[in-house]
Amino acid sequence: MGPLAVYPTVRYEVMHNDNILLQMHGSGLVLSDTIQVLSPAVRVEAKQGAHVFGAGIGATFGRYGELSSDNYNNSNASANANLNPDTRVRIGLNANYVDGHDPRGSTTDPLTPTPNRYRQQTLGGIFSYGAPGAQGRVELELGTMGKRYYNNADSGVQNNNRDENIIGGTFYWRIAPKTSLLAQARRTGVDFKDDITTLDSTEMRYLAGVTWEATAATTGIVKLGTVKKNFKDGARHDESTPSWDAQIQWTPLTYSKWDFILSRVYRETTPGLGDTVVTTNSIARWTHNWTSQISTTATGMYGADDYKGVVGGRNDKMPSLGLRATYQMRRWLDFGADYSWSGRDSNVDGADYKKNVIMLFVNATL
Repeated sequence: MGPLAVYPTVRYEVMHNDNILLQMHGSGLVLSDTIQVLSPAVRVEAKQGAHVFGAGIGATFGRYGELSSDNYNNSNASANANLNPDTRVRIGLNANYVDGHDPRGSTTDPLTPTPNRYRQQTLGGIFSYGAPGAQGRVELELGTMGKRYYNNADSGVQNNNRDENIIGGTFYWRIAPKTSLLAQARRTGVDFKDDITTLDSTEMRYLAGVTWEATAATTGIVKLGTVKKNFKDGARHDESTPSWDAQIQWTPLTYSKWDFILSRVYRETTPGLGDTVVTTNSIARWTHNWTSQISTTATGMYGADDYKGVVGGRNDKMPSLGLRATYQMRRWLDFGADYSWSGRDSNVDGADYKKNVIMLFVNATL
């Protein structure tokens, strides 16, 4: 085993949020506050021949100026290994643990006196066969996730407890030195742990697309296809919808880049609110380095949630805008400011909101 490389980091944020609970103006529940967040972390990495190993731990401490019941102490840990036994075989393994929370109002669960807290564990692995320059290569994926809420039991939030198991495969066929076609299939089994929750399902996603690198100043991957969700409970309606996943980066100048991210997938709904949610997101982000020390990032996002199985239907539209400026004072120190606006426009009475957040931050690393 080679020498360990240690990377400690710490981030401090202070922000003002004018709608902590994401409530509709005029509802009497719109609360504003100033929040301070401290996030220390450390990561270690080591190499042994062609293999790379890593592990990290971190924490996030949030303190509200007035709403002390919303204070939180979160923690996380991770480990990964990238194994390269020969030129044709690559294995990636990862494990993650999070002890976190849902900020009040950030989900469709009922408001509670304190944030809902959960523990989540994920394990995953990818087996790749095929040399980097080979015309064909295959990737096989396995993964599992478990999420458990452990407070506010009277609110019913523990009905969200579930396990997910993933198996998938992707085949790549190179058609140019840096361009490949791909075909992908992925199965996700969802198992809710509460006996009264009947949202257990099997999701099948089939995609085909293309991936390319550094072609005409762009790099990206685009996948299009369909996703089907079949419920174990025969009383629920099975769903099917077009699906896509795209990530494209355009670098017209060495000091300026654009990122475009598009997705359409199913996500799990809150028990009692329909069967599932079709979530569509479109993100555009422009990052520009004005000097060697000063950069800005402007982000625009438009999201849409279509709830399936809700009587009368529910459709939420969620636009957001953000602007960040960063000054890198030293190699190991940067600070900056961030402004974001977000909102929700829903056909359900009382579900609309608008929110503004102004933030100052500083990052330090070795």
